[in-house]
Amino acid sequence: MLLVDARRLMGPNLLGREPLVIVELTFEAGETLDLCLTAYRNELARMRLALGFSAEIVPIVREHQRGAVIGYEAPIDAMLPCAEMSEWAALSAIERLASREALPLAPKQDEIASLLAAEQNTAMVELVVAARARDVAFLWDDDEICLGLGVRSRSFAKGAIPAPAAVPWHEIGSIPVALITGTNGKTTSSRLLAKIASEAGFVVGACSSDGITVGGATLERGDWTGPFAARTVLRNRGVELAVLETARGGILRRGLAAPTCDVALITNLSDDHLGLYGIDDVRAMARVKAVVGHAARRAVVLNAQDPNLIELSSAFAAPVTFFADLDTGDSAALNVISDHRRRGKSAVFARQGSIVCATGADELELMRLEDAPITFGGEARYNVENVLGVVAAAQSLGLDSTAICRGLCGFTAADNPGRGQLIETGGVRVMLDYGHNSAGVAAVLQLVSTLRSACPGNLSIVAGCAGDRTDAEIEEMARQIAASNPNHVYLRELPEYLRGRALGEVTRLFGSCFRRLGLGERAVSQVASEVAALSDAFAGAAKGDFVVVLVHIEHDEVAALLDRRVRALA
Repeated sequence: MLLVDARRLMGPNLLGREPLVIVELTFEAGETLDLCLTAYRNELARMRLALGFSAEIVPIVREHQRGAVIGYEAPIDAMLPCAEMSEWAALSAIERLASREALPLAPKQDEIASLLAAEQNTAMVELVVAARARDVAFLWDDDEICLGLGVRSRSFAKGAIPAPAAVPWHEIGSIPVALITGTNGKTTSSRLLAKIASEAGFVVGACSSDGITVGGATLERGDWTGPFAARTVLRNRGVELAVLETARGGILRRGLAAPTCDVALITNLSDDHLGLYGIDDVRAMARVKAVVGHAARRAVVLNAQDPNLIELSSAFAAPVTFFADLDTGDSAALNVISDHRRRGKSAVFARQGSIVCATGADELELMRLEDAPITFGGEARYNVENVLGVVAAAQSLGLDSTAICRGLCGFTAADNPGRGQLIETGGVRVMLDYGHNSAGVAAVLQLVSTLRSACPGNLSIVAGCAGDRTDAEIEEMARQIAASNPNHVYLRELPEYLRGRALGEVTRLFGSCFRRLGLGERAVSQVASEVAALSDAFAGAAKGDFVVVLVHIEHDEVAALLDRRVRALA
C-alpha cells in the first residue's frame, strides 16, 4: 500500500454532502481493500485513543482501479489535526502491511495534540449550528468564516468569531448562485451567463479559468476555478448574483465552497483528465461533475446529447432542464427532450435555427441562433450547445427573456477572448481557442473547416497540451489535428503545465503521432511560444491563409503581436 495524500474536503464532494477528512491510497499486487482498510483503521484507532477521541470512525469508501479513497466526518475545528492523524495512520499501516514495526505514537502524538489545541474553536462550532438552524450558508477556510452570501453576507476572522446571539441575522441571507461545470464550454458558458445577468441589472461576481471579476472589474487573473475562488466571490459584499465555473480538480481536492447553489449547469463530458484522483473513466468523471447537481436547489441543467448526463438525470433532487441542439439531427436527444416534455418538464433546444424554450406542451421561440455572435451564424455547433445551456440556466435563475436576448446578441469576441476568437489581419485569419482535449480540438477544427470552405488557403495549427493527459488522449488530439489536413503544425511545450511529465515529453509524443499519421518532417516544427509560432506563420502567409492557436494561454503577448501587425499593415 502507498499513501497518495491525506487532506480535508471542506464542502460537498464525491463521497458525500458533508466535509470529510480523507486519505487516498494505492494498493500493491495482492492487496485488497479489506486488508488495507483494516490496517488503516487499526492504526488510526491507536492514535485517536491516545489523543482522547473514540477509536471508531464511520468510513466512507470509494474503491477504484488502483486503490481507494477513504473518508470520515470530523468536527470542523478538528479537521486539520484529523488529517494529520490520518496521514500518520496510513504510513503506519504501510509498515504493518510490510511486516515491519508500526510507527511509534511519539513524537507525532504531541505534535497533533498541539495542533488540536491551536485549532480548537468552540465559537466557530456554535456558529455552524446556528447557521444551519437558520438555513444560512456557512463558508470557511483556515483564516476566515463567512455567514450568508454576497451583499447579504458577513465575514469574520477565525480569531474574532461572534456568539450567535451577537450576529445580525436579519441582515444575512442568500443571493442567486449558478455553478457551471463540464469538460468543455465552461468558461464560455460562465462568461455568457454573467453577461446576461448583468443585462438583467445584477452586479455579478464570477470566477473562471481566466480570473475573478465583480461587476465587470477584474480582481484576479489566471485560472480561478476552485473553491478558494468561489469563496472569494461569494463573500464579496458587492455581489448580487454569482456565476462560478467549477473545475473537477477543485471538487476532488477540496469539495465545493458552499453547501448549496440555485442552479447547476453541466455542459458535457468526455475523456479528459482521466487517471487522476482515482477517476478512471468517463462514468466516474460524470459522478464528479454531478456533485454540483446534487448541490442545486432550483434546477439542474443537463445536455440531452450526452448519454452519461442522461443516465445521471434521475439522481438529482432538483428539477432537471434538458438542452439539445436538435438541428444536428440527433434522434436520441429528440427522444429525451420529447419524453421530458410529455412529463410536463422543461427543455431548451435548437429547432430550425431558433432557440425554443418549452415546459410541457407550452413553447416560446426566443430568438434566432444566428443573432448570437458566438454561434458564427449557427455554424459553431459547440457554441450553439453553450448558448442553449446558458439560456436554460438563465431562465432557471429567473432572468427575464429580454435580458437573455440582449445578453446573447451583445456577447461578442471582446467578451469571450481566447475562446473561438476570430481575428483577421492582412487577409490572414487567426482563430484563438482553448482546445485542450480531443473533443474541444475536434469542435474548433470543424468550425475552422466551415469557415475555410469559401477561402481554402493554407492552414497552420499551433498545438500543445498539459502533461496530465494520458498518452491515448494526446494521440487522439493528434489524430483530430491531422484529420484537418494542416499545411504546418507548430508544437509548443507548456513548461508551467508539465504535471508529472518530463520537459519535451509531450511534444515528442505529438511528433511521433504526427509521423505515424503521415505528416512529413517539414510539416511539423517545435516552437518556444505562441508568439514564435504566429511570427513564423505570418512570415510565410498569404491572403486567405488560416492560423489556429489551440490551448491559447499567452493572451497578452499574442494580443500585443496582433496589435503590432495591424498597425504595421494599416
